Amino acid sequence: MSPRLATAVAVCMVVGVAAAAHGLEVQITTVRVVDHGHSDAQLDALRPRLRRLVGYRSFQVVREERRQCAWQTAEAFKIPGGRVLHVVPKGMREQAVAMQVKLLDRRRPLVDTDFRLQNRGVLLFAVDRDVRGAQPLIIMLRAEE
Repeated sequence: MSPRLATAVAVCMVVGVAAAAHGLEVQITTVRVVDHGHSDAQLDALRPRLRRLVGYRSFQVVREERRQCAWQTAEAFKIPGGRVLHVVPKGMREQAVAMQVKLLDRRRPLVDTDFRLQNRGVLLFAVDRDVRGAQPLIIMLRAEE
């Protein structure tokens, strides 16, 4: 995997994760990063952390999707630019949700990882500009009751 195509960064922040008996609600927020311009108000609290993460100044929500995900079942979330994020909630252990995440660009894997997301956490993927010239993105994965 080329570092120019994808850089995966996991950052735990206080945001909110809890498991429900039938699974959990997963929220995927895709954020476009640009050098100049306005940032969406809903990202104001995260803006300093996002700036340190990717070095850009402005952040705009491109897509937000929230859905109930069953344990041990793959869910596919469409990401702008022809990418797809596959999420599989594996289970809950020690106040953390175990998940498998695969980010694909068309059919080419950019990220394929298993992780445990602490209670009240979020996982951030910074996806760099690709060969088609698509804007850099941040993909925010949250899970909550």
